[in-house]
Amino acid sequence: MVRFVPMAEKVKLRIGSVAKAVLVTGQAYQDPKDALNEFVSNAADEYIATEFGRIRVILRRRGRYPTIAIDDMGRGMSQDRLREVARNLFKSVKAGDDKTLGEKAIGLLAFQQLGARLEVVSRAEGSDETWSLKLERGSATANLALEKRRARSMPGTTVYLGRLDKEVLRMLTQRKVVDYLRRRRGPAIEQGLYEIEVIEGQSSELVTPDEPEGVKVPLRAQATLWGPLEFSLYVTPPDGKDRSVAVVGRAGTTIIDDLSEMEEFQTQPWTAGQVTGRISFPPLQQSAGRRAILRDDSAFPVFLDTVRAIEPSVQTLLERVRAEIDRVASDRMSDEIRRIFASVLRELEDLDNPMRSPTGGLLGDVGEDPGDIDTVGDEEQGAGPTEESADSDPHDESDPSIDDLTGHGRPPIPPEPKGEGRKNRRSRKLPTLEPDPAPGDVRSRFDPEERVVFYSERHPDFLMVKGNEAELLDYLATLVAKEYVVYNNPMAAAPELAEEMVRMVIRVRRHLIRRRR
Repeated sequence: MVRFVPMAEKVKLRIGSVAKAVLVTGQAYQDPKDALNEFVSNAADEYIATEFGRIRVILRRRGRYPTIAIDDMGRGMSQDRLREVARNLFKSVKAGDDKTLGEKAIGLLAFQQLGARLEVVSRAEGSDETWSLKLERGSATANLALEKRRARSMPGTTVYLGRLDKEVLRMLTQRKVVDYLRRRRGPAIEQGLYEIEVIEGQSSELVTPDEPEGVKVPLRAQATLWGPLEFSLYVTPPDGKDRSVAVVGRAGTTIIDDLSEMEEFQTQPWTAGQVTGRISFPPLQQSAGRRAILRDDSAFPVFLDTVRAIEPSVQTLLERVRAEIDRVASDRMSDEIRRIFASVLRELEDLDNPMRSPTGGLLGDVGEDPGDIDTVGDEEQGAGPTEESADSDPHDESDPSIDDLTGHGRPPIPPEPKGEGRKNRRSRKLPTLEPDPAPGDVRSRFDPEERVVFYSERHPDFLMVKGNEAELLDYLATLVAKEYVVYNNPMAAAPELAEEMVRMVIRVRRHLIRRRR
């Protein structure tokens, strides 16, 4: 028996409900600010095609009829052009134009993410007529008419968004819109392609590009078959801010704000929070609706390979910055602890310093005649201030300055001069504080020959406090106190050692509290 198999059938696609398709397409944006950006893009394209100009975004979020307007002084659109726009959704005349951004011809529908009404009021160059095109949310028809009430005196276009949703009014504040446009439009503004002004009530603010921060990564633009791929990357010290690298595509517009959002780059150095700037590659395209890079088979693989190739250079600079920050922080901590201990040891001397022992002087001067102690740096031994410190208050309680906190305001401590009188000598009795180059299981150890208290950066207690400078200073000061007491009381019994430790720590922490004030 022969079985009959029907031939394949070709079915012509059609839109069952134009009104529903218009509504769903217009509400495809993840963020209302992305929908607003579609109209800013159209205004920006006008200036890229002609000459530099200003885009104005006017927010009126209060009153009976809240409205958002986006205004430009470009070429404007005639009656025929407005009609063509309405009749040719999904068919853009900008497709293939590398200078402009619009190519999908759905931006006009983005108003439905913001409100229920759109009105495009435009006057074309060489014409004295102003025309308006009105659309309603979810409607398959538009109304084109000669505009009298909002007639323009100059060529250009103003887009009015009306009947705004309450959530949109809450989200689209002047501050949020400015910050958003700075991220999305900063590169184009920096190139001088156009200006953007955001106005709300009597307040007006120009959108300006972010100022570069940190150390610039020395990278040259990479030539590709699709044009240059350019890098403007900076590595910053950790300061609590979470920085990211933006990806910029056509017309100087940011496609994504954070490179590490892509699964291929969810690793160091991009996830460190210390790399900022942008990677620019005009051939990259943005996917429809959602802000993401279109993964085509041409430009996108080149982008992936080139960015991966520069990762080692960025990581190397990141490690150098971290090492320098650690060195500066260590020096600053050591300097601060020395200042605290200078005051603490003066107090202990005033109390008939209990740290002296029959077997040694201060800080492990075993076998040294106690009478010789005052000949080795007076400030730390309690015999009164030296000429170097006579004008300074040993109990200075002022807050540290910004320079103090960043390590730039305080010069590094110079090495002890040889052959100098004691007025210019730093005490050989106060320890220096440094990370342990060979850490073991203990929190810290004292090297009497180098007079250095080494602390372990691997110990769980250090890792617990390293993110908080005040807690870290307290921790390190406690370690120095521990090493000082243990070394200077080698023959003390456990109870006596504990008492001396408490005596020292109480005084150290009192000075720590004073400095925090």
